[in-house]
Amino acid sequence: MQLDIGMVFSSLIGLFLLMGVGWVSVKTKIVPPAASAPMSSLLLKVTLPCTIFSSLATREFDSAFLVDGVIIIVIGLVLFPLYAALSWGISKVLKVPAGRRGIWSFGNNGFMGFPVALALFGEEGLALAVMFGVPFNLLVYTLGVRMVCADCGTDAQPVNLVRTLLSNINIALILSLIFYVGQIPLPEALMTPVTHLSNVTTPLSMFVTGMALASGKGAELFRDKDAYTATGMRLIVVPLLTWAVMCLLPLSNPLIASIVLITVAMPAPSVTTILAETYNGNRGLAAKIVFLTSLFCMITLPLVAMFLL
Repeated sequence: MQLDIGMVFSSLIGLFLLMGVGWVSVKTKIVPPAASAPMSSLLLKVTLPCTIFSSLATREFDSAFLVDGVIIIVIGLVLFPLYAALSWGISKVLKVPAGRRGIWSFGNNGFMGFPVALALFGEEGLALAVMFGVPFNLLVYTLGVRMVCADCGTDAQPVNLVRTLLSNINIALILSLIFYVGQIPLPEALMTPVTHLSNVTTPLSMFVTGMALASGKGAELFRDKDAYTATGMRLIVVPLLTWAVMCLLPLSNPLIASIVLITVAMPAPSVTTILAETYNGNRGLAAKIVFLTSLFCMITLPLVAMFLL
């Protein structure tokens, strides 16, 4: 596989500019800051579930792909909780304040890696990236929600575990796998709106992240020590650990290792900001981490991708 540096930079810069649109919209009062809450709800409950469903449900069944999918899901089920625990421990060593520790420890994954996976590895790579997102989404909307709420004060609302497990995200994951394995056709009249809503997810999520950035002063983006240490953890430490683990695993399909490595090297997912907004978490730190990881990954991601050659 030959790395297309131009494609990687183009994709990252495009996402970065989408955040800028959200920032400018708030600063120029085109959109009120309070609009981020209903937009976040729209993302979590409508567009993101559609993205997950459309990525898998319409794919032609392939038994070999299904085996690879199971393998990459198992890898995610092991790595993501381990990284969350490791990050939580390191946050204590670095003396990250208790009110910021949950957001600081949040993992890397999400749909920002989908266009990169598609461009580098084709349709099979994209499908595996979506499968790798299955354990991440299960963790995010269960343990991840608790981590975000751990940053809240006494006004934080308790998380209903059953309701979280039965969230729109997790239901979409289950339905997409059922439709994929059973090869159940979906009428075009239903698939068309699902596809259109799916296409809204990436730009809207980055727009909301830009809105969150607009709530703070510009200079503060580059003066937050915790945001820098979190960025180093996500873009350097975790990818290096993942590369070492992938080298030790006897994988028959090298594409699995490539997808895992390139995915964990992505910027912090904008869902970090969305959850902080939804559950009254540390929204400011979440937005800073998304911003800084999106900025610095333009340097680190091409370097990480060199390990795939």
